[in-house]
Amino acid sequence: MKKLLVVLLATSALGLALPAMAHEHPETGYVQNDDWNTDIGGYDEFNQEYQHIWAGIQHGVNDGSYSRRQAQQFYWAMQQIKSRADWMERSGDYDSEDIQARLDRLHDRMHSAHERGHQRQDRYGYGDDRR
Repeated sequence: MKKLLVVLLATSALGLALPAMAHEHPETGYVQNDDWNTDIGGYDEFNQEYQHIWAGIQHGVNDGSYSRRQAQQFYWAMQQIKSRADWMERSGDYDSEDIQARLDRLHDRMHSAHERGHQRQDRYGYGDDRR
């Protein structure tokens, strides 16, 4: 449990330190920086994608496009995928295709929610300063 807490804190700090991974939002000139890798070869590459998703969740919270509930669901889903990947790695049976499929589904859900969140902001007239 202590190790998990340290990992979560470290990745949270990393997510804040990295530039926000954003979707294109033309009204604000915010251009997507989505370096999503759809071909994870092994556990080390998984960790890079894990950090990307973590930063993406943080970005959605910071710009108001994710509700707190959505962010919690995304964090929970990411933690479940990480737990599965860790278990596979420890057992010596890491299945990159399984993990990649799970990451892709989560990533797609996040993109859709982020876009809908910005549409909602545009429709109701509030921007990035709403929290």
